[in-house]
Amino acid sequence: MSRFLYAALALALAAGPAAAQDPPGTRYYFLLFGGQSVPFKPRTGHTWATWVKATPTGAGPVMVDSFTISWLPPDGRVHPWRLRCGPGHNFTLDETLAIMAREHSQVSVWGPFEVDASRYALACQQVATLEAGGVRFRTLDSLGRNREVMHCVHAVTYADPAVSRYRQPVLRVGEPGTSNLAEKYLRNGAFVGGAQTHDWLIPALGLDRAGVIRRAPGEHIPREWR
Repeated sequence: MSRFLYAALALALAAGPAAAQDPPGTRYYFLLFGGQSVPFKPRTGHTWATWVKATPTGAGPVMVDSFTISWLPPDGRVHPWRLRCGPGHNFTLDETLAIMAREHSQVSVWGPFEVDASRYALACQQVATLEAGGVRFRTLDSLGRNREVMHCVHAVTYADPAVSRYRQPVLRVGEPGTSNLAEKYLRNGAFVGGAQTHDWLIPALGLDRAGVIRRAPGEHIPREWR
């Protein structure tokens, strides 16, 4: 086993079991994001996701914790046709929204959808793997053959037991491809309650002030080239 896998396992053991030990009534949620510049430039297309744990406190308010998988080069600038892999960095939700704003990108969100504890735990493990330092970034990755090199979409989909089986989860980068990916999650039973969204999380995460566009899985999103 490689050194980075040992590190990832250690981090996963710290993060993953937490879902199983959460208090009764804890719920888990998933939001999928896609964005690209307007007008469209391929280097700005990006897919990322946020997972949320909502824990009842017994005193009324719900405690909300979240983390994000947003896999990009460390400077946030993608070179789509670069064949050599390079370092990757996992950005927070706020950091990613700032990168999208820098690129004058339009951002869409699907969800929040409820997921079960096992999917939340798998996402915790995937974050641990990415942040252990052994995974590289390349836009043209190995289509699932080598999980030590990932683009932004595989970084997200490898956290799901069903969607991870797609070697090429999206055919179009940015919002159009992410909309189709959201439909794949829905079709594969990833969400508790199907397409039902839990809208109270939008202001809880500050997304009501972020200018994001809410979308339905599979919704057609045309490119804006000019």
